[in-house]
Amino acid sequence: MKILILAAGKGTRLLPLTRNTPKSLLELGHGLTLLETQLEAIRECGLREVVVVTGYRTEQIEAKIHHYGAFDFQVVYNPFYDQANNLVSAWLACPYAGDDFVLVNGDDIFRAEVLQRLAEKPGEVNMVVSRKEAYDEDDMKVWTQDGRVWKVSKKLPPEETNGESIGMMRFQGQGARWFREELERMVRRPENLEVFYLQALQNMMDDGLPVGYVDCAPEEWCEVDFHPDLKMVKDHLLSKLVLPEFLRA
Repeated sequence: MKILILAAGKGTRLLPLTRNTPKSLLELGHGLTLLETQLEAIRECGLREVVVVTGYRTEQIEAKIHHYGAFDFQVVYNPFYDQANNLVSAWLACPYAGDDFVLVNGDDIFRAEVLQRLAEKPGEVNMVVSRKEAYDEDDMKVWTQDGRVWKVSKKLPPEETNGESIGMMRFQGQGARWFREELERMVRRPENLEVFYLQALQNMMDDGLPVGYVDCAPEEWCEVDFHPDLKMVKDHLLSKLVLPEFLRA
């Protein structure tokens, strides 16, 4: 199983911190960058094959992963990182992924247990879903019922929302092949360059593909998108999420 990390974006909502640094290399504490917390969780699960999609300041990310010799890295450069949404990054990464891979957003921090539960869940496509009392317009909202995900979109109304996608999902077998084919179809239409890759998943669900899910508690993950997210991780969450063994209390 390979891990695909989408880390091409500019992280403009974290300016000025990202003026000269990609979001994935922002320091979160203990000398660790966001990307390194992901790698530590991946390593803890015994996984080694990682595809990193880069774009903005790619040379910095490539230099950082050069020091992680325990991993088998494949860097995929997205030259359209400033012109398109992450659908293009997913499309560029899929040819390197094979028929069993986990797709992870580059701004997610997560405990290794979350990735492990996803890896153990049977099914061709599974998503990690977290629950909370209320959801805002920036959340990638989902509707789940009867053990399946039926809807995923930032635009879901409150009455059709009972969770959010944390930006981590696994594709296997026919599900992986179907996802690649749908991305290929979508990138051929200019209007799709501004949509999220999860629209491909919604299209697949609309066509009858069952998508399962595993639950993730709010304290098991965090998305770093805005300045308050970064401060919360630094002040409260990092020690509760993933840390290298030598930094654990």
